[in-house]
Amino acid sequence: MKTKKDIQLELLQEVDDICSKYDLKYILVGTNALNAFLNHTIKNGPIKVAVAMTQGDIDRFCKIIETQYEDNRYVEGIFNSPNYPDIHVSYGNKNTTDFHMVNLNKNIHHGIEILIYPIIRSVNNDGSKIIAYTSNLSKEKKIRQKLNRRIENPKFKNKKIAINLLNGFYSLVGCHKRYYNKLKNNIFIDKWEDIQNYSKVRIINSNVNTDSLKGVNKYEVDGVYLSLPKDADLFFSNIFGKNFRNKEIKAKSQGVRVIIDTEVGYEEIINDIEDLMIESKSTYEEIALESATVDGERKSINNIWNLLQMTDKQLVYKEFFENNIGRLSALNLNDEEQLNQAYIEITPVVSTLKKYSKYGMTFSIDSKSDKLIEDVLLAKGNKKLVKKLKNISQKQYYVE
Repeated sequence: MKTKKDIQLELLQEVDDICSKYDLKYILVGTNALNAFLNHTIKNGPIKVAVAMTQGDIDRFCKIIETQYEDNRYVEGIFNSPNYPDIHVSYGNKNTTDFHMVNLNKNIHHGIEILIYPIIRSVNNDGSKIIAYTSNLSKEKKIRQKLNRRIENPKFKNKKIAINLLNGFYSLVGCHKRYYNKLKNNIFIDKWEDIQNYSKVRIINSNVNTDSLKGVNKYEVDGVYLSLPKDADLFFSNIFGKNFRNKEIKAKSQGVRVIIDTEVGYEEIINDIEDLMIESKSTYEEIALESATVDGERKSINNIWNLLQMTDKQLVYKEFFENNIGRLSALNLNDEEQLNQAYIEITPVVSTLKKYSKYGMTFSIDSKSDKLIEDVLLAKGNKKLVKKLKNISQKQYYVE
């Protein structure tokens, strides 16, 4: 039986064939691209497989798939799927299955796929930056993602409110195609040769020198020939650093709740197990709620335990300062040697204060000792800790 990577390689081969036939260009990108360059394989690399094209070639590629390959292939992106999570495009096989049984995403298609990322203009040839794209995409998308997360989160009780807000949001924003077209205007590069109109472009999350993209070469990868940049050394050093050849490439496995089938389409499988999926999701939400309750109880127990331990330390330090406060207060903190002596002697107290401040807790010795500790910390330039302790001292775990 074929594996997921076998299907992804078939999709890559199809991308290469279509691009060759219609004069489009692409390159492999991501860690799997580095694996292909160094080791001529993607089978022991990350789960996701991706290529990059100019936005113009992506649009042309999508049109070809939608008009000539619609029976068994699909392309999905913001342009045809309102809940799609990013500006890249999925190219997948309808006759396969790849989805999470409990957390089924809101995509239209759930087949084995590869991702197609746009090559985004970043820096002009004169060195001026182009404000074109950030990983957050837009304020509208951030709102949409936040509302969707609330709806999916089993711990979030007011799901109806979130759903109503989301429906209202879609009505306000209007057609997602308009959103996509607005976004494309800021990132659009038509053809591969147009990349050279810029000194740098952005691919996924990396700025790449366009000198590395003046052409492409074919590389044998798992028995098929795929495109990588002609100046692959410069390309990969831009993304992974000068020591990219030493980068460790790790294989990753699918989660236990992910259903993958290389021979049966996702529509058939989802129809067959729909009731089971609903039951599984319900059970998962019950477990998540119970886990949240247990986590809350565990946190309370830990807080009590930390409070007891901190109080024990507090008593030890009170005895120390009762015996030494006169001597320590006589030290001149403006003298570096005497300041260091004071700091060394109160270091155990400072370490304990730091430790319990991480739990939102602190303690007091007495006003004179507290003032000495604060003065020493300020003299040593530790204003952040002093400020943090003062803020925590107003909370319920403050002990006197």
